[in-house]
Amino acid sequence: MAELEKIRSLRWVLIAFLAIGMIGFLIPYDAVLALFGQGANRSIGEVGNTSISAQSWQNALMEREQLFDYTNTESLKNDVWNDLIEQNILTSEYDALGIDMVTQEEFDEIRFGEHLSPYVQSTFYGQNVTDEARDGWRQNFAQMASSDQSAQRQKYNGYTNVIVSKRKREKYNNMVQKGLYASSLDAKYDYLATQEKANIKYVVKRYDDINDSLITIKDSQVRAYYQKHKNDKEYEETRSRDMKYVLFRIESSEEDIAAVENELNTLASSWSNADSDSVFVIQNGGTGRYNEVSYKAADTTSNELAKMAYASNIGDIVGPRKEGDNYQLARVVAKGEVADSTVSVRHILLKANDVTDEAEMATLNARADSLKKAYKKGSDWDDLVQRFSDDPGSKSTGGLYEYFPRRQMVKPFEDFSFDGKVGDIGAVETSYGVHLIEIVDQRWKVDQVSLALIEKSIAPSTTTRKAILKEATDFSILYNKEQLFLDGADTSGYAVVVADKVTQNAQNVKGLQNAGKVVSWLYRTDVEKGEVSTPISVKDGYVVALVTTIREGGVPAFENVEEEMRAEVLKEEKAKLFMDKMKNGATLEEVATLSESAVKTARNISMKTTTIAGSSVTQQEPEVVGIALGIPMGNMSLPIKGEGGVWVVAKSEEKTSAEEKEDYFEDQDRLTTRIKGAASTRLFNAMKEDANVVDNRLSF
Repeated sequence: MAELEKIRSLRWVLIAFLAIGMIGFLIPYDAVLALFGQGANRSIGEVGNTSISAQSWQNALMEREQLFDYTNTESLKNDVWNDLIEQNILTSEYDALGIDMVTQEEFDEIRFGEHLSPYVQSTFYGQNVTDEARDGWRQNFAQMASSDQSAQRQKYNGYTNVIVSKRKREKYNNMVQKGLYASSLDAKYDYLATQEKANIKYVVKRYDDINDSLITIKDSQVRAYYQKHKNDKEYEETRSRDMKYVLFRIESSEEDIAAVENELNTLASSWSNADSDSVFVIQNGGTGRYNEVSYKAADTTSNELAKMAYASNIGDIVGPRKEGDNYQLARVVAKGEVADSTVSVRHILLKANDVTDEAEMATLNARADSLKKAYKKGSDWDDLVQRFSDDPGSKSTGGLYEYFPRRQMVKPFEDFSFDGKVGDIGAVETSYGVHLIEIVDQRWKVDQVSLALIEKSIAPSTTTRKAILKEATDFSILYNKEQLFLDGADTSGYAVVVADKVTQNAQNVKGLQNAGKVVSWLYRTDVEKGEVSTPISVKDGYVVALVTTIREGGVPAFENVEEEMRAEVLKEEKAKLFMDKMKNGATLEEVATLSESAVKTARNISMKTTTIAGSSVTQQEPEVVGIALGIPMGNMSLPIKGEGGVWVVAKSEEKTSAEEKEDYFEDQDRLTTRIKGAASTRLFNAMKEDANVVDNRLSF
């Protein structure tokens, strides 16, 4: 009866589900989703007042994926997203500037002509532009354009759209850069500013050296500072979240490890009686194929399985033994000598500047002959290598190349090494120069053991996974408030990871890769500060996360910058305190006494680098340096509120001013190049900022 009453109480829910099911037969799926804001018309982002629909996003992704091979999905998504933003922001700019089209003649030229588009040159030619490559792409485009297959024509149209779009951007960037110019007067002052230097004496009272207990900060002061500075550029927030999380890592338990070992012990018992090793491995190895490995005697020093195999006889079972995250079980199927043509040599390279220069090569051969004679008379080979060899890759090993096979070295080097005999020493010319080579060892046969191998990975069982999920779930239920979360983690011994300023489309979070599910939870529309998540599945286990800060962008909330602004108020108060003290000093020595500091010196300070060496202040101090450069000789500045402390400065010598030059053409070119280099990116970033780009891709 109780169950029946429960069903009755939920009858309207059941009716609703039945109705939705019936609607599914009558209304297209996309239309149903659209009713709930989940269909093709759903916006995945905005650029200005323009919405980018899910449908246009998916279409763009599918088209681009057909055109190019991307190393990963994220590269594809970011490429397409940036192009969509660019298209929405710059199309009106192209129209206004008259660069809204690319003629057929221009299109052919930038694909196959002498003036290739930089994008085409990089993407289609890989910077390797040859006549053959041009002809190849000309044929490829012609075949796609004339093909009877719609897929080929679509590909042609796709390439065309991308190339034309990139060409418009190239034109736009060129126009921006062409409009920028540094005058000779700009160049002159830029040159003089970097060359003008001064030697100074100074006293600095670092804020870090002033005890915080000397200052009392009221909450009202911090509030007042916030009201005054909340709109400052330095405090402008980017939309982001701060979080703390605990990772419940899924790892194999002792029971999981024991289960794999027991399974292989059982296989070991039956393998001895198997009629066919290959059939047994195929049936029990888990991969469906025969796996055989071979080891040489040299492998026994670094490989435990090889060592065990060499100590066994043909037919013996080796293992099971644990190797990393696998258990290995093997059977010795063969032992004996096998061919192994390898040699060991040591050499001294005398590098040539030009191997076609007969005089230079003759000189190097003579030097090699002298080294050979010195070695035979008792000179230490390692010493000769260190002093004379031009091969940095083998200097640390005495010029030794150990047991290499044929076709690994250049031909003359290889021929001498394999055709001579152990102990031979001689000079050989190669494309690098002249080598003095000594044959150390030659190996034509070697002992080898072969094993039929079964490997089983040690993986967490379903029981283990369920136990870890339960552990994470219990934690999220018991510790569902911020302080409970932190106290619970501390009590239980879980490490709490802090991940600050997580952006909406972050793929990786501190300590987590492929963290898309975690980020999606952080950006739910109803998420609140202090909220604790249920377990979120990630690659290595389950995450239980805590939201500690929510930033929506723009002017920051007071609580988001309270501590930062409190530190600034504290700095201001420290500055006031010591500026009042230091202004009473008539000399630098008196100022030093009043501030409990010392008089120091700094040489060659300039506006090029505005940190002051020897001051222990790491911040840039442009105001201090500017006053120091401008103050007359014999004068002392008033106290200066700097970034890292309170300063009083005076020149110790007249400043060194750069002599004016007859012209500044070279400086002008450098300055113009510098300005143009960053102009296009800076301009576009400013336009993006003005367009208030909203990126909701991660929630799609």
